[in-house]
Amino acid sequence: MKKYKLFVALFILLVIGCRSNTGLKDFTYKYSMESAGNFKVEFQLNPDSTYTIAQNNYFFDRFEGTSRPVEKEGVLSQQEFEKFSELINESNVNNMNDAYGFEENKNSDNSIVYVVELIQNGKSKFVTINAGAHQDFSKAFTELIEYTNNYINANLKQ
Repeated sequence: MKKYKLFVALFILLVIGCRSNTGLKDFTYKYSMESAGNFKVEFQLNPDSTYTIAQNNYFFDRFEGTSRPVEKEGVLSQQEFEKFSELINESNVNNMNDAYGFEENKNSDNSIVYVVELIQNGKSKFVTINAGAHQDFSKAFTELIEYTNNYINANLKQ
């Protein structure tokens, strides 16, 4: 009887342990927003909670005859990293199509293009979105993009 109870207890611990490991592990998240020839903003979140942000304003740089990229590096707080992890996990980037909004063959020279890349286990998943895409994305993916943009804006102002 004791062996049976021990077996049941070990089985329950194993099931609980497996459930808690369903989140993201050692991932790199990259995000960019670009209007070709006008501007580009890039964000990269690394597995060690470090991040980089780069902003280029090509339009005004050409006008002024100079190049003044803005670059920022830092470390996310544990709470910020967990929020990004949660949103990335819930958005199911790996199950999304590779591209949205490019099938209409319209002139998109001034379109804003978003690119999300998720790197896990040596594999990259890219999702490219033309801002003019008439597509409904999941609430989690929309929140991920919004949270990323808010984080970039807040940290570029510092």
